[in-house]
Amino acid sequence: MAFSPKPLRKDQIKDCVRSLQSVTLFADWTATEIGEFCNYVQIMPCPAQEVVLWEGDAGDVLYMIAQGSVVVSRKLKGDVETVICRLHAGDFFGELDVIDDQSASANVQTETDCLFYTIGRETLYRELERNSRLQSKFLLALLKEVAKRLRTTNQRLTDAILWGIDATSLDTG
Repeated sequence: MAFSPKPLRKDQIKDCVRSLQSVTLFADWTATEIGEFCNYVQIMPCPAQEVVLWEGDAGDVLYMIAQGSVVVSRKLKGDVETVICRLHAGDFFGELDVIDDQSASANVQTETDCLFYTIGRETLYRELERNSRLQSKFLLALLKEVAKRLRTTNQRLTDAILWGIDATSLDTG
């Protein structure tokens, strides 16, 4: 990808604060707390139809969507790909890469022109360690969102299994 994050200029901090206030990870943060955090965030504009992450790529960045939308997908078999979800301004992705130091678990492609605020794992960990209260707020919000996404995945898996059983006329009961 030819697009790389760049440090925020001082005149971009207010817009960053305004955007991050709508991101669930920062719902319990004050504008002042978000403003301090924005000092460590980078900005990354990206045009429509651009791949931000490929499944399997090394990842250590949390992406917060300020503008636009992305499609998250996974390769199933051969050239068959399935859309997992669409994310919009106020959403985020890359959290799994930041948490477990594994490669990207899905492809992410911009659907429209996007503006991302990003922060790398090392910077995120360092800044959260400096403030245990904000660390607690951030980790609790992250845990809630991961739990919400896991519940959605569980429901989709159950629906797919039931659809498969219905499609094959298998009666398990």
